[in-house]
Amino acid sequence: MRFGLKLCAALVLALALAGPAAAQVKITPAAPGATSAPNPAGLTIEILPGPEVAVGGRVWFRVSAKMQGYLVLVDIDATGKLTQIYPNLQSLRMPLGSSEESNRLKPGKPVTIPDPASPIANFEFVAEAPAGPGMVVALMSDKPVQLVDLPEVPREALGTPAAAEFVYKAAQSLRIAAEENYRLVDPKWSLAAQFYAIK
Repeated sequence: MRFGLKLCAALVLALALAGPAAAQVKITPAAPGATSAPNPAGLTIEILPGPEVAVGGRVWFRVSAKMQGYLVLVDIDATGKLTQIYPNLQSLRMPLGSSEESNRLKPGKPVTIPDPASPIANFEFVAEAPAGPGMVVALMSDKPVQLVDLPEVPREALGTPAAAEFVYKAAQSLRIAAEENYRLVDPKWSLAAQFYAIK
């Protein structure tokens, strides 16, 4: 599977990468207001360690919000492929990962993902090809949700704020089963995004 940020098991430290080790990954932070997608929870996402990472370099995300909600991170690579990177299949298989509270973000308490001290975020993100513009999108729902099924982003939107807006509109069409009576409800979503370019 190829995507801009490759998920690696924490115990697997060796990683075979395609392409030369000297290739560079350029991560460009999105300017404030780069997307008009609604963000009522004041959700923010920051890419660490900074704007440029060599292919094979590790990447982290710092996410915070002003309101409580349930966090999902998705990566949109240069081909438009959308991959949910948190919670991911590895974290959902962990004993605490299946709890609906496992991805709850508390107001004013930033989280860093991955986090080796976390029982559900103990993995790595490694930057890799394909080359071109990409985006990491933080989605937050006011209702418990751990998995989202979203379509690939149209090629003409790649590398632009329209990509984040496409993801937001697709998320708005999702409905969540309410636990108390199993009826479908429409969650309120917040979205924050950061652009990157792998070169």
